[in-house]
Parts: sequence; C-alpha cells; structure tokens
Amino acid sequence: MSGGVDSSVAAALIVAEYGKENVIGLTMKLFCYSDTVKEKSCCSLDAIEDARAVCERLGVAHYVVNAEAEFEKEVINNFITEYQEGKTPNPCIRCNKLIKFDYLLKKAHEFGVDLLATGHYAQIMKEKSEYKLLKGKDESKDQSYFLYDLTQKQLEHVIFPLGAMTKIKVREIAKKYNLTTAQKKESQDICFIPNTVGEFLKTKIKAKSGNIVDNSGQILGQHDGLAYFTIGQRKGLGGGHLEPMFVIGSNRKKNELIIGPENELYKDKLVLDKVSWISDRGQDLPLGCEVRIRYQAKLTACQIQSLGEKIEVILDEPQSAITPGQSVVFYQGSEILGGGIIAA
Repeated sequence: MSGGVDSSVAAALIVAEYGKENVIGLTMKLFCYSDTVKEKSCCSLDAIEDARAVCERLGVAHYVVNAEAEFEKEVINNFITEYQEGKTPNPCIRCNKLIKFDYLLKKAHEFGVDLLATGHYAQIMKEKSEYKLLKGKDESKDQSYFLYDLTQKQLEHVIFPLGAMTKIKVREIAKKYNLTTAQKKESQDICFIPNTVGEFLKTKIKAKSGNIVDNSGQILGQHDGLAYFTIGQRKGLGGGHLEPMFVIGSNRKKNELIIGPENELYKDKLVLDKVSWISDRGQDLPLGCEVRIRYQAKLTACQIQSLGEKIEVILDEPQSAITPGQSVVFYQGSEILGGGIIAA
C-alpha cells in the first residue's frame, strides 16, 4: 500500500471479497527520509500514515516493511550506474520486478499471506496452466508496460483488483468507503528524486565536460557531462543553431555529445537485450506484434527476430528518440508477451 487512492481501493475490494480477518496491509519503507524526499511522494512518511489510516478504516492490520537496503542496491544505485553508462533507465520497472513483486511478495509469504494485491491498472488471466498479463481496461491509466518482465511464478501470486476499472470508478469506490485517500492527487514523479533528474545526478556523478558535435563531427558547443543528457533532449544545448537541435547520441570514447535536427531522431530498427518473456508463445521468432518504445508512446506494428541473446525490432513506422536503457514492450491485442531493454 503506497498511501494513494489506487492501492487503498484495491485493499477495500480485497477486504470485501476475502474478509478482513484474511487481509493485512503492507507498506514499504524505501529510503531514509530527509529533505531529499518529496513530502507528498509515494513512500514518504505522509504516504505511510495515509496507508495506515486506510487499514484502520477497513479494520485490517497494517505493517511497514523496511526495504531500504534492497531499494538502494537494486533501484537507486542501478539508476545512477545506467546514467553513467549513457543510458536512460526506467526505475519503476526495475522496482516492480525486484522489489514490489519479489522482495515484498516474499515478505508477504512470511506473514502467511499467499496473494499480493496492488493498485496497478493491469489484468491477469489464467488460460490452462499459463498466466497472461493484459492491459488495464482504462487505456489512459494502463500500467501493463511497467510489468512486462514479471514471471509466471510472480503472476500466480498477484491480484490486480483495479484492472477492469476506470480511474473515475476507483474514485467513486474510495468515496463510498469513506477512505481518507479518496481525493488524494497522484504522484507520477520518480519517488527518490526530490527535484529534477539532472540535479539529482549532479550530486551522484562526477561528470567531465566535452564537445557538442553534429553527425559530421563539427564542434557546435560544450556540454557539462554526458550523464546529464538523454536522447531527444533539447534543453541545455546552447543557442545559435539555424534550426532546433536535439540530442541524437553520444561518443563515449571521445566524450562527445552528438546533436542534430529533429529528423535525425527517427529510426526504424532497434536492438534489445535483457529480453524477458511472459508468454512462451512470444519466443517463437520471427514474430509480428506491436511494441511500445516508452511509457505512453503509441503502439507501433513491427517484426521481431532473434539475434542470439538479443532481439532485433523492425518497426513499420520510424519512431523518434529511441533511447538506450528504456524498455520496449511487446503486445498482441490486449496481451503483453514480454519486452526488453534498448541496447546502447
């Protein structure tokens, strides 16, 4: 329970279905609280108190699980390392796989609990002996993208009570149960970053300045560190260009940031590593499907084929700002087959 309206309503629905004597609320403490944490973010002290108040309202026990060490090791440190290597990671995906649906699920089992319910907008369906991950009914809130690398074993022990609901319906249920979080605003920022990613990274990474160049190698300016830039970025590139310029890549050996006009951002091929499959059917390559190259990007038809341990994705339409470190997720209709991480 993050202390938000979604997990609060998920808890209320689970209590209604299973009975309060069979339900407990679990909230993770993910970092040491200080001025580096947004007061109103998920996982803040206020959020923990909100989760406790909801559990009291529902008549179930509430426990706080300390996951600081695991979260710092698996999520925060990885986030910093990925940026040091010129990638742009998605920490929420890693948190889901390794913290929420691994560490927390194991803790739930220690409490004698078999199933973990969360407020994610996604659906799970069992067909014969296989679990399928499906998009949430509310397309504007669908969070299946963040769950693509969950395993069959994890899906077996997970429930998404909000998967077939809209956000409007969830708010209505929260009011019905008179939950304190009914009107609470959503937190959509990265929970452990107090201001901007750039400001956070400058406290963690000692960067080296270098040249800003175009694709021909012509020097156009100076950057203050490759780690502070990502593909598609427009800010911080200096002025005086004849047309708007964007980050299109980097040369780490030369410590150069490569920029170019918007048309140079588009590509029709990409390579993925660290590929994860939910469905065995997805591993029968080559395969035609749709992909999402980042959260809330439009679904794009493609062909995927094997490159040994990696996957090549050939897009029907060129896409802008294909960014190393970001996750690409495979869809067939409403089903999520799996995904991978864009290679550098």
